[in-house]
Amino acid sequence: MKKISEEEFEGLEPGGRGNSSKFYKAIISLHVGERLFIGREEYTLSRSPDRICRMIMKRFPNVKYEFATLADKSGWKVKRVE
Repeated sequence: MKKISEEEFEGLEPGGRGNSSKFYKAIISLHVGERLFIGREEYTLSRSPDRICRMIMKRFPNVKYEFATLADKSGWKVKRVE
């Protein structure tokens, strides 16, 4: 633990869980036809992006995604279909 300056504080991005995570926000903000790649090294949450997509589709029935884990396990791909 250490004290930091105001500039350092403003530069830090909150981790967030669930609806406040940067991954949830990135997925929910996709428009139809847009695609997203999430690398395994940047993904810090315990639940996979697949789970986030399923949660969004359940909550918003008019939103549909195609999503999958990449074959080489380097990350996930997400595409907004509807």
